[in-house]
Amino acid sequence: ENKLFSCGFEVEEKYELGKDISKVVVGEVKTCEAIEGTHLHLCTVDAGENGVLQICCGADNVAAGGKYPLALIGAQVYATAKDHKTVEGLMTIGQGKLRGYDSYGMLCSGVEIGVTEDMFPGAGYDGLLVLPEDSVPGADVKPILGLDDYIFDEEKLIISGISAEISIDNFI
Repeated sequence: ENKLFSCGFEVEEKYELGKDISKVVVGEVKTCEAIEGTHLHLCTVDAGENGVLQICCGADNVAAGGKYPLALIGAQVYATAKDHKTVEGLMTIGQGKLRGYDSYGMLCSGVEIGVTEDMFPGAGYDGLLVLPEDSVPGADVKPILGLDDYIFDEEKLIISGISAEISIDNFI
């Protein structure tokens, strides 16, 4: 941002990518057992300093050893339609019960936390977003996924009195 301003750019608006998302951390699935007669799995998830949580999950790619975004109780994420791709607003995660099993949070897809395939490889998959193996359980997912960054509205990016050609070195 400062480099843009120092080159003579004025920015009227900027948007924080992850502004709507809160309390989403890295969750490492320790155990994952199929719930007989359903598409659901009962998982034990390490959420770092947030503890080890029981999560009921219906994603087909959930597996022991995997690291995924974990929305803790009280987290805010995007609500999706039944197609799991269309965002219908925001929702707050609460303690739930699926098929009689308590669930203390939700493992998330890319869509549910506002991440696209262009932002992070694998985010377009219709299932859980797989995080890098070196992700630390309990860590905030925003820096890992680039959700702590900003987008400058190019419609409102104004060049005042500078050369049309700017060296890429100004932005590195």
